[in-house]
Amino acid sequence: MIKKVVVLTGGDSPERPVSIRSSESVMKALGELGLTGVRVLAEGDFIPRLKEESPDAVFIAMHGGRGENGSVQGMLEVLGIPYTGSGVLASSLCMDKSASKKVFSFHGLPVPAWQEPRSSAELEMDLPVVIKPVCGGSTIGTTIVREPSALEEAFRAASEQGGRVMAEEYIPGREVTVGILEDKPLPVLEIEPNSEFYDYSAKYSRGGSRHFPLEDGKLCRKLQEVALEAFRAARCSSFGRVDFRVDGDKFYILEINTIPGMTSTSLLPEAAGYAGISFIRMVSAILNGAGYEKY
Repeated sequence: MIKKVVVLTGGDSPERPVSIRSSESVMKALGELGLTGVRVLAEGDFIPRLKEESPDAVFIAMHGGRGENGSVQGMLEVLGIPYTGSGVLASSLCMDKSASKKVFSFHGLPVPAWQEPRSSAELEMDLPVVIKPVCGGSTIGTTIVREPSALEEAFRAASEQGGRVMAEEYIPGREVTVGILEDKPLPVLEIEPNSEFYDYSAKYSRGGSRHFPLEDGKLCRKLQEVALEAFRAARCSSFGRVDFRVDGDKFYILEINTIPGMTSTSLLPEAAGYAGISFIRMVSAILNGAGYEKY
């Protein structure tokens, strides 16, 4: 039985501020659930502190970097401490957008055309394209390139977030997302950013975007079906979020977020709310899925 939970947060990725905000929301929910929550910053040599707390489970509230790429998950498995979310394989795979696209393609799931050029000179795709870090998050370092003169700067911005760069076919249309909770799809949300695309500011600034349930019932059911297929193909577990671009009656998987945000502007809690699931109940469901040695 889970009584004491360490909320692991912080880290050294560019998404650290979002991680801190997510941890604050989770800590509040744990208190309302009557559980003991202890926040631990995953910075420096934090393992002795983690072992000293001797938690029943770790709620990983880290976005990007070591918190989402399988590193922290592997550490917790070695320590034998149950943790929330997906395991090492799924976390690592979904952080690598190029590798995950290969898995989705193998399973016959729709993805935009892409390549992983080492420089702008190697790009073999027509403009417009989306240039992004292969292993980044929160659209940091992501640029929609419409003119050749902007390519070099886009590559530089993307490479600063981890080295490897992806060029992805630009899909016009709408951005939608399907949250997964307890291995089941939540209501589909459509996203209307106040900027050109759903960038960092649109995601985390209050009023930066509008989110609302997608009304097309037939399309919703298909998106939920494909989202769950992708989630399972990547060996994800418990919860996550699958992002899509929709162009008319066609849609394409962009990525899976294995540790989506838990802030006041985050999409997963909002989708859960449309399903009648409160934030507290969502946190409880995520904790119930905590374990280790996940494959």
